[in-house]
Amino acid sequence: MYSKIKKLGSDTLIYGFATVFGRFLNFLLTPIYSNLLFGTEYEFIIYIYALLAFINVIYSFGMESAFFRFYSHDNKEQASKVFTHSFLIINIISVAFTAIILISSDFIASIIANPEVTSAAYLIRLAALIPMLDAAILIPMGYMRMTNQAKKFATIRFSLIFLTVAFNLILLIGFELQAEGVLYAQLIASSIGVIYLLPMIVKKFLAQIDNKLFIRMLKFGLPTIPANLAAIILQVADRPILTELTDSFRDVVTYQVNYRLGIPMMIFVTVFEYAWKPFYLSHFKDSHAKELFARIFTYFTLAAALIFLTISMFIGYIVRIPGIGGEYFINPEYWSGMHIIPIILFAYYFNGVFTNLSAGLLIEKKTQYLPLAVGIAALVNIAVNFVLIPKMGYEGAAWATLAAYFVSVLIIYFIVMKIFPVNYEWRRVALILVATAGIFFTDKYLTGFIENNILIVFKVSLLIIFFCMLYLFKFFGSNEIEILKKFIKK
Repeated sequence: MYSKIKKLGSDTLIYGFATVFGRFLNFLLTPIYSNLLFGTEYEFIIYIYALLAFINVIYSFGMESAFFRFYSHDNKEQASKVFTHSFLIINIISVAFTAIILISSDFIASIIANPEVTSAAYLIRLAALIPMLDAAILIPMGYMRMTNQAKKFATIRFSLIFLTVAFNLILLIGFELQAEGVLYAQLIASSIGVIYLLPMIVKKFLAQIDNKLFIRMLKFGLPTIPANLAAIILQVADRPILTELTDSFRDVVTYQVNYRLGIPMMIFVTVFEYAWKPFYLSHFKDSHAKELFARIFTYFTLAAALIFLTISMFIGYIVRIPGIGGEYFINPEYWSGMHIIPIILFAYYFNGVFTNLSAGLLIEKKTQYLPLAVGIAALVNIAVNFVLIPKMGYEGAAWATLAAYFVSVLIIYFIVMKIFPVNYEWRRVALILVATAGIFFTDKYLTGFIENNILIVFKVSLLIIFFCMLYLFKFFGSNEIEILKKFIKK
């Protein structure tokens, strides 16, 4: 069991490094865009990229999930058919929709673009090609995840991000292009990705259609489309509602800035999902699969607790890290909103719990329940935002996010327990949560009584006490203690 868990952890770290460094490179573009692009064009580019998130869900057509579920390691012909069907459906859909957008770009521009953006139709045509190219490599990249090629996947992903950033610098600074330079850079990088993966596509593509398999994959994949769209709505609905219900633009910005400081937990959940999906779909037939999944959920919670405590306890130091020009990493003007960061971190943890629990639906091919769970959660998010924001301001939006993710977990848990019941280690999970709460509130209420010169020592000591509490509560089994001893010796 521990060798499999070690493999999952190793893959998660590999995906994590690529994701973290990739996001860091993308972050470097923010000051470049804000200084070199015209205001209206910059706003339009941000708006376009927000729309691309929805378009990517439509183009995938649920076939990425279907690919993972129907792929067979033991049957090469079946694997080739699944690769072919997934790739074919995704690319037919993406090419067809892209053609429609290209033809109607002038009409779309008249609806969504600011009149000051004179090149809106052209920018839309450029942007329409990006998700089409991304769709072309979706299944090849999924194949690497499914066949345990985490290092290759991470290398390609990071390389494409690096190329995107590099071409942005060349086109915006060297050639002094505006918004079109941003899209050109993405198109060039995406095209290189397609060209690089083309030999794999040709090798795996099978000129044969299995109608029965084709229909089964569609039935499996289609319900994931509304679920994924609802998930995006769940993530972004609070911003426009907050903007509508508050008179203070500063409150909206304060919320945005501090919400993003919860990104470490979001990254952890994202990279875990990269490794988790191919892992459980490769091992669900093992004799001890459910015991394995339960243990992984416990360790996932432990890792999330460490991230929660580290960010919550040390965020005051993080925001004071020197940034560009000697200024603080985060402008002191927005420090007043740091109290929402633990709420956002906890919300993302429940998003990760949902990722763990929903494995049973994909294993048993019951994806029709996903839209129900995520859709209700999205509605809860919207409703609670409208109730709490007038009373609590942007803090209400943070609590609405937490409530929505918690509701999604409750719904998916009761559904999955009837379909793919797993005896999760709830006692151990509860011990982690109790110990986490104890350390968090100790830090929260005692910090004001500790002198600044020893405060960081106090906080580090609390993290050590966290593990001591788990040890005293007999959280760790004898095997785990032995593994920890070996790890410490190394």
